[in-house]
Amino acid sequence: MSNLQKIEFENFTWISVANPSEAELTKLAQTYKFHPLDLADCLSTNQRTKIDIYPRYSFLVFRVPVYNRKTREILPAEMNIFISKNFLITIHHNDLPIFSDFFGLMQLSNDSREKYNEKSPEKILYEIINKLFLYCFPMIDHLNIDCNNIEKAIFSGKEKEMVSEILIIRRNITDFRKIMQVHKTVLKKAIYNFKESPLFVMKKTDIYFESLLDSAKEIWDTLENLKETIEALQQTNESQISFKLSDTMRILTIISVFTFPLTLIAAIFGMNTIASMPLVNNQLGFWYIIGLMALIWLIMAAVFKKKDWL
Repeated sequence: MSNLQKIEFENFTWISVANPSEAELTKLAQTYKFHPLDLADCLSTNQRTKIDIYPRYSFLVFRVPVYNRKTREILPAEMNIFISKNFLITIHHNDLPIFSDFFGLMQLSNDSREKYNEKSPEKILYEIINKLFLYCFPMIDHLNIDCNNIEKAIFSGKEKEMVSEILIIRRNITDFRKIMQVHKTVLKKAIYNFKESPLFVMKKTDIYFESLLDSAKEIWDTLENLKETIEALQQTNESQISFKLSDTMRILTIISVFTFPLTLIAAIFGMNTIASMPLVNNQLGFWYIIGLMALIWLIMAAVFKKKDWL
């Protein structure tokens, strides 16, 4: 179900559209004379964050990660933003609770609205993006905890159980990085546009948007560290599994080597050549053969021990 809501400020209007229909987006595009390509972007799923700058407005596609607890996946949530001198339009699909809470607070609280009455739309945009970045940090902390838990499990003998866990975490880190890859570049373009365009009142000396660049850089640097960490853990886990497999194969090989001569002796004395077989008529023949096997086994054990193969 679509949900279009408005908040009127002194200098501009904030319109939030949740789960929009094509008819509603078309009406908005006609009212504000948006470019058809922007309308197409709103109706489709974009693969990257971007900004398009026009003489009368700017269009921003902003993607942030959202964690799905059921599937344990990090998925992209998209927000489409139209911003100009007297309006801010945000289009989303109700998959960003932190944004919905912020918009709901602005609707219900006069005190919250009054803080932005004399401000311009880009100040609200700053608050939105800042909250979306803050929404990312708990997910990063969770990924750090997952990596620490994997490391402990690897060195406590749970290598096999960690194979699928490592792949899940590595996939999430990779998806997280894909979502956040171009945020810093897009924010730089947006800041330059807000300071240079006559549509906005942001001054060249205003630096509050620069904190978003710092947040984007911090998130990206942390994701880089997480990427290196999970790759190192995967290599360590594979080495542990390979070492244990090699150790198992070594033991099985030793058993085979010890068993082969004994099996050979047993096979020789089991041949159906009774007339020519030695010790057949000897009452202690069986024990002689057993003694011979034991002697060969002891000699082999001594040789293996001397060469440190055991």
